[in-house]
Amino acid sequence: MTTRSPSPLDLDHATMQRLGRQVADAVAGHLASLRDQRVITNGLPAATRQRIAAPPDETPVSFDALLQTLQTEVFPFAAREPHPRFMAYVPGCPTFPAVLGDWLATGYNFFAGVWPIAEGPNAVELAVLEWFRQWIGMPVGTGGLLTNGGSGATLTAIIAARHAAVGDDVSRLTRLTLYASDQAHSAALRAAWIAGVPRSQVRVLPSDADYRLRASDVQRAIADDRAAGLIPLAVVVSAGTTNTGAVDPLDEIADVCAAERTWLHADAAYGGFAALTERGAHLLSGLGRCDSVALDPHKWLFVPFECGSLLVREPETLRAAFQVLPDYLRDVAAGQDGINFADYGEQLTRQSRALKVWLGVKYFGLAAIRGEIDRAIDHATYAEQLVRSQPLLEVTSPAQLGVLCFRVHPAGMDDAAALDALNERVNAAMSADGRYLISSTRLRGTFTLRLCILGFRTTTADVEGLIEAVVECGSRETGDRRRET
Repeated sequence: MTTRSPSPLDLDHATMQRLGRQVADAVAGHLASLRDQRVITNGLPAATRQRIAAPPDETPVSFDALLQTLQTEVFPFAAREPHPRFMAYVPGCPTFPAVLGDWLATGYNFFAGVWPIAEGPNAVELAVLEWFRQWIGMPVGTGGLLTNGGSGATLTAIIAARHAAVGDDVSRLTRLTLYASDQAHSAALRAAWIAGVPRSQVRVLPSDADYRLRASDVQRAIADDRAAGLIPLAVVVSAGTTNTGAVDPLDEIADVCAAERTWLHADAAYGGFAALTERGAHLLSGLGRCDSVALDPHKWLFVPFECGSLLVREPETLRAAFQVLPDYLRDVAAGQDGINFADYGEQLTRQSRALKVWLGVKYFGLAAIRGEIDRAIDHATYAEQLVRSQPLLEVTSPAQLGVLCFRVHPAGMDDAAALDALNERVNAAMSADGRYLISSTRLRGTFTLRLCILGFRTTTADVEGLIEAVVECGSRETGDRRRET
């Protein structure tokens, strides 16, 4: 019998340590030097793309050379989301202990789909889900799972709601309707489509002057659809819209849904963890009344992508919608003491996302996390004050949950198309400059600049610098265009 030589894929202890230290040093060096870097760099050279796409060699390439290629030719061409001056979209800003939690989960390669294969890591997932339940005020008995993000959480919830509404009777799918505001995240619409709700029956209801969904509109739409023989499936409310940070009237809409016996799902992906703060808890009152809530730890809990979560008031609705019991999984039944998370969603093979949440929150303590959420909200409020102090700028939607919408509006320029064009140029110029990154949206059809502050590295000076940069850019764009004309 010939003894097989060690596999070339099985590295020895010393080699793994050396490579691991190189990666740790690279990440630590990157995070420590963020303030000295551009916020975003675009323009990946075609030659670089060709080198990246080259087929792998038959022979090995040194890790040093590969890491060097990534650090010099790949990583620079991206936005640096943890950057203190990244104030666009909804930023992700993970703490280093949370990053290490992700690395541990990946390195140990836990299979978190079924309880008997990873009891310890799955117990951690149950623990962090219980934290979330308590923080947002859902009742004892609520359950759920960690997902890849808020979109996945919302999709899982809508599929569970569909099964609760019509079961396996596919003939009733064409009668389903879903309700959301014109400010709802695109994930809500996409989830409805994937779940089989006809696109023509996804009711996008107009928001009020504060960009919130009206309970009376929901009630009227449900009544109209019932009268037409349709089946109201679910209402999706926003607990912090992406556009403006607005929070829908949760209690009022919960009353409507309770009376109509219609599933109420809350998209609290970025805003929900503001419930840890006193003002956030007041603003989000009623969130715990929802049938399901989507939350994203990879936003205001400061853990790396991907990490969303879904809480459901009656977790058996998840099991009813998703559980499959093939013969090859009979020996990994969860039993009475555990939960197979594969029964709660679409993934069987799933990594342990809980470790980065548990490690990141435990390492710093809840007071530190709460303080950073409060500080981010304060920064956006301060940004609004600065905007209002600048004659060249105007607020288009006040600061809410870290989000502020505003635009450049020179005196005497009232043409809507010209104002939109000006602000589009300002937004593009800010991105090209690379010192600060904001994003844009449209409110009632008007192009507006938008900032979102979630990162814990952002300072008051960064906020002041951003507004100054927008004023400089707006003045330059206005002056240049006037000279052209």
